[in-house]
Amino acid sequence: MNTKLPSNQVQFYLPNLDSLESSEQAFADAFLRTAQTLHQYLIQLQSAVKAIQGFTDEPFNSAILGLYSKLCSHYYSYVLLEIYQQDQIGINFLVEQLCEATITLMYLLEEADQALLYEYISASIEQACYLLVDVKDKLKESPKNVELLKLKEKLEIFVSTHQEYPTQYSSSTKPKTRWGFPTADTTNKRADLLGFKFICNPARQFSSKVTPASWLDLYLNYAQPSHNSASNSKLCINFTRLRDISHLCLHTTQSFLEEVVHRNNFSSSSLASQQNRLTSLYEWFHNAHRLYQLHHSQDH
Repeated sequence: MNTKLPSNQVQFYLPNLDSLESSEQAFADAFLRTAQTLHQYLIQLQSAVKAIQGFTDEPFNSAILGLYSKLCSHYYSYVLLEIYQQDQIGINFLVEQLCEATITLMYLLEEADQALLYEYISASIEQACYLLVDVKDKLKESPKNVELLKLKEKLEIFVSTHQEYPTQYSSSTKPKTRWGFPTADTTNKRADLLGFKFICNPARQFSSKVTPASWLDLYLNYAQPSHNSASNSKLCINFTRLRDISHLCLHTTQSFLEEVVHRNNFSSSSLASQQNRLTSLYEWFHNAHRLYQLHHSQDH
């Protein structure tokens, strides 16, 4: 196969930690430059895998590439919010989306069997069917609503193009529990094991159903008690979270690359060159965070 993974297209300039000033701004600038390099690398890998002829013909490949694309799209947006805005609402949303994508991707890569893929896709077919019923009911009130009509068409195409899944496997091979349920061995359980308890927090799942900008939404999510002086304190960059999210992206990229190389019979040297880059980035974030903690007493 002619398609190759990228080798030297991204300029890997990582800030020199030995000459880095000890100010928080200097660390913020250094983390941002390295995050930019990482993001460019992630996007380049995504484009290279997309270019592999016939790669997305298999549903499994399409799923893992889609999840990896979601990882790429949210990582740099999170970094910018963390460093420049310290917008906790936006940060929490992006971190949650990114963690959901990476945990799901890692779970699919580690298990990689047909029954799991069936469960993953079938859960979305079921959700699409429920949404389609709601959209059709809403169209009775607004039959000419353009956006509703577009959504209805998309849902119908999605359901019709996945008709083989409800009958593809016998009842004995169908999962006993639905994807995403706390009792299922899927992303919720994996998130809990990895320490991302906020993803599978039932209180968060209920709160997310509250109508945005409603009086209840304001009370639950935005009310700031006047007696809580901590809520009025200046927000700081969370360098520990920057490191951990970057490491999560790097760890996921490593597993993603291994699967792509395996499925396309690339040479081991092709993977090794990418692993060296991932390792250098991983070590930089680790060492930069450790250096930051040496200079600053607060734990971020």
